[in-house]
Amino acid sequence: MSTLQPAGHLYIHIPFCRSRCHYCSFPSVAVQAVPEKAYLAALEAEFKYHLKGWPQASLPLGTLYFGGGTPSLLSPSFYLRIIDLLAGRLGFYHDPEITLEANPADISQEKIIGYRSAGINRISLGVQTFAPEGLQLLGRRHDGLMVERAVDLLRKGGFDNLSLDLIYAWPGQSRIDLIKDLQKLAVLAPEHVSAYSLSLEPGTSLAKDVASGVLRAPSEDTQVEMAGLLEEGLGEVGLYRYEVSNFACKEHFRAQHNLAYWHLEDYLGLGAGACGGWRCRKEEHHWAERYCNIHDPFAYMQRFGQMNALPSSEAGSAEFWQELWFEKEIIDRKTSFVESLMMGLRIRQGVSLADLRVEYGSQTVDAVILQARKLRTAGLVDWDDCNLWITDKGLLLSDTILDHLL
Repeated sequence: MSTLQPAGHLYIHIPFCRSRCHYCSFPSVAVQAVPEKAYLAALEAEFKYHLKGWPQASLPLGTLYFGGGTPSLLSPSFYLRIIDLLAGRLGFYHDPEITLEANPADISQEKIIGYRSAGINRISLGVQTFAPEGLQLLGRRHDGLMVERAVDLLRKGGFDNLSLDLIYAWPGQSRIDLIKDLQKLAVLAPEHVSAYSLSLEPGTSLAKDVASGVLRAPSEDTQVEMAGLLEEGLGEVGLYRYEVSNFACKEHFRAQHNLAYWHLEDYLGLGAGACGGWRCRKEEHHWAERYCNIHDPFAYMQRFGQMNALPSSEAGSAEFWQELWFEKEIIDRKTSFVESLMMGLRIRQGVSLADLRVEYGSQTVDAVILQARKLRTAGLVDWDDCNLWITDKGLLLSDTILDHLL
């Protein structure tokens, strides 16, 4: 349900890295040389197929996001080719947000010039922490000086929309460590910060080390204290929370692509491990659809190589396409409502009650408001004629609050 200008939203996954970070569970593989040509051909083939059935195929793109993996490993010419293809087939709204995730170790003057020329206008820099022991523990391949150099080069290269990622509450991090990270962020003065408490994802080396007792995760009380320090420190330099984990200096610098996710906008995902989804409103048990591509980039490239070699009638067949999906899911009305509420409550302004009523009916929304009354008395949620939102007091209890509302 949209409160945004109708626009297309596209995510492109770049699944290649130099090495795997110890906390990462995203679809990616470590390579010495990125197979740019083969991956580009696969992306083009997948995109051309989607044009036949994507509900937003007639809408110009409002946001484009290159995530990973490590997109900054790839050359500017790769992105120029992709963006030119999209501009020719879909077009872009005036002043679209085009984001590229980058590792500070990859930033060079040559790449910056090329990325700007290709049309990229926002960089999300994976800083995570400035503490050497933290960077080593997380498995990052940069240091604090590389971050400072990267930001300096990006500013000189004309980038005026920078987002820095921060991870806090990692094993061994002290209160002083976090304060030092915030002080360094203040000096770099990014327009946006994404700050995440470390999540120990199953199967990652960090999760295994904590489970075996090699490392000790911070207590819940420590994590709560650090979350408070984070919000206070960022607020002192003019970065204000607009979503659970995201802070911006002005509304213009809020992550428009991510806002599309939180508003449950339709979006297309291209690439190995990428996901996409859209509403159908066909019937109670087929309210929306979601798909995720196979994770293995080499299988993905091989499969789409076959697609390029087939006649268009066979390449576009449902049988061929079904085998490309890692997962396809049909979303019913109830699940879609739960997701709308869950995602909307992540945003500080809350979820639009009017949009919920249009999408799911007044009876469904009234039932949620009835459940919310006790939470309001406890100071955990509030609402007005327009929105329902979680208060500052309830922010760290969002999962419990959602369970109660439903």
